[in-house]
Amino acid sequence: MIFATDKKFLAIAINEGAIKIAQASTSGVVERVARGLFTGNPGGEQALETLKGMLVPFNRNLPVIGVIPASAATAKTIEVPSSDPEEIKSIINLQASRHTPYSREEVLIGYINLEMNANQNTRILLVIVHRNMVKERLLVLEKLGLQIDKIIFVPEAQARFYIKAMNLKKDAAAFGLIDVSSVAANYIIMAKGSLLFERHIPVGIKTLMEGGEAPAKLQDELKRSMDAFMQEDGIEAPRSYLLSSPHPALDAVLPALKQALGIEVTAQAFPHFIKASADLRKKLQSDFAEDSFLDVISSASCATKCEINLMPEEMILKKLVHHQSQEISKAGVAAVIIMVLVGAMILSNIYFKDVFLNKNLREHYAPQKAQVAELQEKMHKVRLVREYMAKRMVSLDIIHELYDITPHTIYLNNIAVDEDGTVSIDGIADSMSLVYSYVKSLADSASFKDAKLKDTSTKKENNKDVAAFDIEFKYGSKETEAPPASKPGGTV
Repeated sequence: MIFATDKKFLAIAINEGAIKIAQASTSGVVERVARGLFTGNPGGEQALETLKGMLVPFNRNLPVIGVIPASAATAKTIEVPSSDPEEIKSIINLQASRHTPYSREEVLIGYINLEMNANQNTRILLVIVHRNMVKERLLVLEKLGLQIDKIIFVPEAQARFYIKAMNLKKDAAAFGLIDVSSVAANYIIMAKGSLLFERHIPVGIKTLMEGGEAPAKLQDELKRSMDAFMQEDGIEAPRSYLLSSPHPALDAVLPALKQALGIEVTAQAFPHFIKASADLRKKLQSDFAEDSFLDVISSASCATKCEINLMPEEMILKKLVHHQSQEISKAGVAAVIIMVLVGAMILSNIYFKDVFLNKNLREHYAPQKAQVAELQEKMHKVRLVREYMAKRMVSLDIIHELYDITPHTIYLNNIAVDEDGTVSIDGIADSMSLVYSYVKSLADSASFKDAKLKDTSTKKENNKDVAAFDIEFKYGSKETEAPPASKPGGTV
C-alpha cells in the first residue's frame, strides 16, 4: 500500500483505562506500537506515569497526533445554505450549540464538507466534542513535552485509511466499514473519498465473548445505524461492508448478521495494508487481536489527509504564531546569507577592479566612473532590503505582546497598525471592569504607551451581556519613539 508524502507521526489514544501508541509514517510504514493499562481518570497521574513509561522506545521528537474516539464525540450531518468556505465556517460556529446540550464555549467542533446537494445547500458532517475531554488529554501530553500537531476524529482516519487501502475512487458507490475493538464498534460509511457517516456502537469483542444477548444487541445496533444513515442522507445504506478486525468471537455471529440484515461482510484486516516487520504484524493479529490498533495506526498514516482537527482554537493560534515566527526567522537568516554573499561578490569585484586599476588602467579607464556609481546603487538597495526586513517584525512583536497581556476572558476581534505606530484594537469582554483593567495593563506595558479607551458599548453575545470596546495606543517604549510600521498600514 502506498500513501502520499512520507512524514512520520506519533499517534496516541488515551482512552478509559488504556493507552495505545503507534509510530508510523504517511507512506504506510508502521515502526512500533504499544499498549498500556491504567486506573483512574484519563487526565490523572496514573495515566501520565503509564504514558511516560510507554514512550521510552518511541521517538518523542516526532509531531504527536491526538486521537479522539467516536464514543467521545457527536457526529451529525447538517445542511448549510451557502457554498462559501468562510460563510460555512461562520454558520457552523453559530449552529453548533443547537446540536449539543452544552454552550458554544464548552465544545470544540470540526467538520467535513460533503459538497452541495440538489437544493444548492452544502452538506456538512459536523463533529462536536466537549472541550474539557480534549484539554485533559492535551495536558497529559504537554506535561511530557510532546509536540502536539493535531487532534483527529478516529472514524475519519479509519475511513481514509481504507479508502486508500482499497483504492476507492471518488465516484465509487458508498461503502461500509465495521471496526470492532475490545469494548465498542464503529459503524462507518465512506464515499467520495471521505467519511460520509459514523455511528458508535457500545458492543465490543469482550461483550461478544461473554455471550448472552450481545450478538442480538450488535445486530440491533447495526440495523439502527443503517436506518439512521437512511434518515440523514435519504438513501439506502450500503449492502457491502468490510470487517477491519476479524476475531473468533465475530466469526461466530457474522452468519447471523448477514442473514438478518441482508448484508455482505468481507474480512479485510488492517494489518494486511501496512508495511511492518513480521513480528509486528503477528503482534497486531494475535497479542492485540481483542483491541484493534486501527485507531492509532490510521491516525498516524492519514494525519495529513484528515480535515477534522479538534485542537482548541487558542492552541491553534499559538502554534500558528510560533510557526510564523520561525518562518520569519528563517527568511531573515536567508536574507542575511544572500546579502552577505551579494556583498562578498560586490566587494571582491571592487577589490580586484581596484587592484587592476591601480596597477595598470586607472588613467586609461578614468572616464568609466559609471561602474562605481552602479555598485553604490546596488549597495543602497541591499541596505533598503535590510531595513525592510527589520520593519516587518513590528506586527509580530505587537501580536506577541498582546498575547501575553490579554487575559482569557477578553476576545479581540481586530488589530490595526497605522504607519505612525498607532495600534487600534477592538473586542469584547465579560464586564466593563475587565475592559478598564485591560487598558491599565496596556498602559503599564513596556512596549506600549498612551493607551486610551476610545469607545465602549454593551451588546448581547451567546445570550449574555458583554462589553464591547475600542482601544488605541502607541507601540514603542516610553523612553523612545515608536518605530514606524511597514508601509502601507495594515490590519492583523
